[in-house]
Amino acid sequence: MKIAIRTDASIDIGIGHVMRCLTLADSLKEKGAEVVFVCREHKGNSIELIQNKGYVVHKLPRLKISDPGHNILKNKGSMEHMRWLGATQDEDAILCKEVLLRKDKLDWMIVDHYAIDETWQLQLKNTYNKLMVIDDLGNRKHICDILLDQTFGRKKTDYEALVPKHCKLLIGSQYALLRSDFTKWRKYSLRRRVNPQFRKLLITMGGVDFNNITGQVLDIIKNCKLPKCLEIVVIMGAAAPHIETVNKQAKMMPYKTLVRSNVANMAEIMADVDLAIGAAGTTTWERCCLGVPSIQMVLANNQIEVAKKLDSVGASYYLERIDWLCESIDNLSRKMQKTIIITSSVTDGRGVDKVLSCMGQDCYSMPNLSLKPVALSDCNFVYTLQTKGVRKYFKNPAVPTFNEHNKWFEKIIKAKEIQLFILILDSQKAGVLRLDKLNDIVYEISIIISPNYARQGVAKNALKMVEDILLNRTLKAVIHKDNAASIKVFKQSGFRIREKGKNGVFVNYYKNII
Repeated sequence: MKIAIRTDASIDIGIGHVMRCLTLADSLKEKGAEVVFVCREHKGNSIELIQNKGYVVHKLPRLKISDPGHNILKNKGSMEHMRWLGATQDEDAILCKEVLLRKDKLDWMIVDHYAIDETWQLQLKNTYNKLMVIDDLGNRKHICDILLDQTFGRKKTDYEALVPKHCKLLIGSQYALLRSDFTKWRKYSLRRRVNPQFRKLLITMGGVDFNNITGQVLDIIKNCKLPKCLEIVVIMGAAAPHIETVNKQAKMMPYKTLVRSNVANMAEIMADVDLAIGAAGTTTWERCCLGVPSIQMVLANNQIEVAKKLDSVGASYYLERIDWLCESIDNLSRKMQKTIIITSSVTDGRGVDKVLSCMGQDCYSMPNLSLKPVALSDCNFVYTLQTKGVRKYFKNPAVPTFNEHNKWFEKIIKAKEIQLFILILDSQKAGVLRLDKLNDIVYEISIIISPNYARQGVAKNALKMVEDILLNRTLKAVIHKDNAASIKVFKQSGFRIREKGKNGVFVNYYKNII
């Protein structure tokens, strides 16, 4: 299989697009594919990095566009990120065709570039059989066969008017393109967070950090009241313009601070930290995969939506003002247990496998399911679910008044050993999931699915998600003997009867008995 990838890196773009394309390319290469890259020689490009990974890179020259008459500068209504291409789409397409038409027709063209849309894609159509577009914006038309958007909370409806009807939409953070080492370290990372403590902090603002946000963060942390035993690890690119300044700052910090550059074991480093402060870019999904509670800083406009959505569900903190950093660290360090469960549910790290299956014959399709801690605004939703037909299967079948429910709900939100979550399916409330921590080993789990989402596999996928997060923990379900639907779902998920409950009315099902 012959594949070409059109993507770029630069001081303005960063290296996130290239890194996720390299992740995909490595997996394709392992399966025998021949992969080449097409990249423009921007200032701050990653061409040498790609070549060092063993890939051929077809270089597109930097064009002189400073002339006010150049199309890229005067083109009215051009896309927001048009400058990132370093040329017009027509100019870029002509050069790409000259490179790619020298050989046989490509099986796949993969495009990861905010400045490319159907204009470019149509001109290259005779060079490839199929096209996959990687996007995060949902703001322009494509003529692709697969559209991948790994944005958390993104909906398929955001793209339905932007792609052909035959296009396969791979939408949501479960398709995040992460290197296999993050999947490898996920189990270790989640296991060490059973009883989380704040002893190690990671700071990573991307490979370039042109505006020295890292230095600003260190300046503020210097005056934060943090554990005296705290160790800080700072990760930067070797070519970051402010790395020497940051090294000097590190030596003056009241906490042990280590600055590292161009690390090859990022997954291992992340797995060993307790909290992270980082840019809301591609490393977001790496931190989520490993369950690292994080404070997100927006370094580009396209990161705002992701940061806000993750904050809204309790998966991370969105730091809108840097002078709020000390308070944010303190708040997050106090809520790490709940945050770990939420953030690790965002992605399981197996996005590459799911994408590759769709590039083949069998497309791995999955619901865009996530967890959100309940808020006071969810009180009515939970009450409605609990007072419907399933109430008869409760330990207390009597329907409470709304005032009684409200008092109970307020207590549940504050409870330390009880965690109540809203199941979110494609941005809609689909059910409620409750976890009762009986001890460090055993969690009791219960699920109520909204009638609107019955028989869609929501409960089964939610159980799988929780089991993946609560590694090496025993899950217990107390189910009414007449609740046939619930018994079926739990049995299909591997739960088995161990003992009967009181009066034989309830049966205790277990999974992963330790």
